[in-house]
Amino acid sequence: MTDFISQAKLAKSEDRRAIPQDLRLQEMVKPAPGSKHIYEFIGTDSFANAWYDRQQYEVNAGRLEVPTLYEPIYSIIRDANLPRNVTINAIGPGGVILEQIKEGGEVKFATVGESTKTAEILHYGVGLEYSDDLVAFNELWTVAIVERAVGKAYNALLNHLHFNPILTYSYASANQTAANTSGSTYVEDTMLTIEDAISNARLDTSNPRPGPYVLLINGAKEGVVGKALTREVQQGLASQSRSLDSIQAVISYNGWSGTRGSKTVSYSGVTSSKAYLIDVSQKDMDFQSFMKKDLAEYGRQEDVSRFLLQIVWDTRFGVYANPLAAVEEITLPSA
Repeated sequence: MTDFISQAKLAKSEDRRAIPQDLRLQEMVKPAPGSKHIYEFIGTDSFANAWYDRQQYEVNAGRLEVPTLYEPIYSIIRDANLPRNVTINAIGPGGVILEQIKEGGEVKFATVGESTKTAEILHYGVGLEYSDDLVAFNELWTVAIVERAVGKAYNALLNHLHFNPILTYSYASANQTAANTSGSTYVEDTMLTIEDAISNARLDTSNPRPGPYVLLINGAKEGVVGKALTREVQQGLASQSRSLDSIQAVISYNGWSGTRGSKTVSYSGVTSSKAYLIDVSQKDMDFQSFMKKDLAEYGRQEDVSRFLLQIVWDTRFGVYANPLAAVEEITLPSA
């Protein structure tokens, strides 16, 4: 059964972490030396640690509200020792083949081929800043809102940077499938179009894409795509081919929009007229995600008692995608 994946389906909402009602921040912090707008803790170390633990909880809760969706497509490597530029290597010219070893024969070794492809590990960061009124008026109710926004923005960025290479690639005819409108219904047209895309992907002699597949769509198409992939016999729908069983998952991605002060950031999703049939049989080579450092606080080091109002969070990761070798761009039929 095909798994449908979307932010609406995966999103979770966590309760706010309780802050003591009698807490008075004016009694726990003081202005940092040389600054009227950055405060540092003067309370006990246990309070400072408890504050940062609560903050980490809220950031993570924000990430749950905007879940990442790209995992079925990408091979994810997590390694703090990744270099700035990661070389994308191919395993020999034809992959790995196991051969019989006859008496007196020798083992043939698979080799890592040379490659000019690299993925750069990029550095992203955000300054988490609370209003000075937080201390002056003890406005603790604003704290979790700001902290959760960091987690939401981070996961939205991860989704954008992993999907954008697929959505913005300039596909030629060998990687394109036109809408098939020969069916008797909209659902049948959609089914036939997806079947055509699978056939085209498998018959491409330059970049054969045998599957299994992940189908990337706009959320508005979940209903019709779900019906087109249903194996049960449907009235007015021609017999489906077994090729549709090779679609392991359907991901709905509509992009994201967020605001920082007066600046609005928007990440484009899949347009409603398109879909992308993504072959994941070689995702270890075609789609690689390199996480050197997940989102974490930056620069606190040994001193946990500093910086209440201004805190920097950062991350280091890189993405490599090869749409030419793995993706079929589909033009969907109109309703």
